[in-house]
Amino acid sequence: MKAVQNAASVLVLASLFGCATQPDSTPAAPIAAQAEPQPAPVEPEPVPARPFSSDTLYALLSAEVAGSRGRFDVALANYLQQAEQTGDPQVAERAYMIARYVDDQDAIVQAAQLWADAEPDNQDAQATAILALVDANRLLEAFAAAESADTRDNGALLQSIAAHGDQVTDTQRETLLNQYLELRQRDPDNVALMVGTGLLLQQQGRPDEALTLAEQAREQEPDNTHALVLNSGLLHELGRGEEALALVSEELKRRPDNNRIRLQYARLLTFSDLDAAQRQFQILADASPGDPKLQRALALIATERGDLETAENAYYALLDLNQSTDEAHFFLAELAEQNQQWDEALRHYQQVEPSENFYSATARIYAIYLQQGQPASAANHYRKLLTFADEFGENGTAITLIYSQQLTAAGLVDEALAALTQALADDPENHDLLYARAMLYDQLDELALAEADLRTIIEYDPNHAGALNALGYILTEKSDRYAEAYDYIKRALELQPDDPATIDSMGWVQYRLGNLEIALRYLNRAMNLYPDHEIAAHLGEVLWVSGEQDQARQIWREGLEIQPQSSYINETLERLQVEPQPGE
Repeated sequence: MKAVQNAASVLVLASLFGCATQPDSTPAAPIAAQAEPQPAPVEPEPVPARPFSSDTLYALLSAEVAGSRGRFDVALANYLQQAEQTGDPQVAERAYMIARYVDDQDAIVQAAQLWADAEPDNQDAQATAILALVDANRLLEAFAAAESADTRDNGALLQSIAAHGDQVTDTQRETLLNQYLELRQRDPDNVALMVGTGLLLQQQGRPDEALTLAEQAREQEPDNTHALVLNSGLLHELGRGEEALALVSEELKRRPDNNRIRLQYARLLTFSDLDAAQRQFQILADASPGDPKLQRALALIATERGDLETAENAYYALLDLNQSTDEAHFFLAELAEQNQQWDEALRHYQQVEPSENFYSATARIYAIYLQQGQPASAANHYRKLLTFADEFGENGTAITLIYSQQLTAAGLVDEALAALTQALADDPENHDLLYARAMLYDQLDELALAEADLRTIIEYDPNHAGALNALGYILTEKSDRYAEAYDYIKRALELQPDDPATIDSMGWVQYRLGNLEIALRYLNRAMNLYPDHEIAAHLGEVLWVSGEQDQARQIWREGLEIQPQSSYINETLERLQVEPQPGE
């Protein structure tokens, strides 16, 4: 067996929400504010005239001119420099706003700190500097600043720092946890500290201790939403899911307008009742249509449930918000393809940019063009993507491999070979391209050409297990050079002893060598590791030849359940002159 294809993983809804047991990273923010999307930064008004030196005025004027011309890098550099030199809080604040606008993380921290230093009594400036450190995952520094800063709600900042604890190393988080525990000794009744410490305990794998703190926090402040979220999440983590749901459900009945509680309820429902979860996410999305996280969650759950209309509406909402656009275009393309709306499908697939779905979208574009009898359009798209790959550093090899696979699937093997050969002319040592061409040559029964490409790979990389196994298997299938084939497969098996494809190859070559008992051991192991119709064809044949005909038929039936139209099994039955029985 030359290769084993990995099945695509299915949707795991829990991964939508990160750690579903944690409150949001801005725990003290009003619930309505959490549900609303963050607006795009608005360029602030210029700094008003102040008694600056001529050099400072010139630098700030140059910054404003640069900003008006879109050169925000120059504007930011000038403002940061002048904020440091002048110590002026308004200059520092404007530097911070520009840094936010261009999303320069280092500059955000620098400018926020300059602003805080310039206005030590400005609570907004102090909180901004701490949150900038939090966003940069500089949590120990943020904690030190929060301890000493005077802000409107230091408790909220302490919870926010703790909520980001899963973004740092275990060692850093343990240090942070110890600092929270020490602070709690001085202020044991601080509910925000209880919640923050509970979060860190949870992240450190100490859920029982975290649950104790969460319950204490709720006893002290029964209406504390963040303590409720932590409490219910920990109950779920500890396998007490029904208690968690009941707890949140009762609170939601008492406070039906609290969207943070409803969000936690919806999250917990995803583990047990997707219908109910979707209803809750629909309520949340209707209340906050501009929240991309809610729209995406609704889209994914609706897709999982097969409610394609709701999913379609949610994905179009994401496109309107310019969020998760690649995922949205990919879903909408698949939906259009299911409805045989080929132009619409192509339109959406072609808007999927390099991302998780890019190569799948590329494959579907080729496939649709080829299915519609438009090979020239497929070729044009392929050339366009190769140019794109050269310009942006994308994987041109992957683009070529996908193109050749789709050409092969469409029966255009000569065109697939031509594409691979042309790509190899520019990159003659590319193992992936050589391997793909060898497989095509094997499909065309061009043994010498397939062998030449595989030997080239092995020459460059003697430990290329895939090429060793493929060459051994092809020699087993297409020649009588079994001893030579055995040597290649043996080397491949030493390199990847648990690979089902290589184990199958070893069983098959042992069969060709006449070692039936050894062959059965390998083939049974391969079938147990990876039930597959090709392995079933091999195992069934060896059982049949060994006189175990009932077992052989059972294995073939199992293989046909995996792949009802298996050419491997059907060819085996025909070659052995086995009369098919019902189910075969």
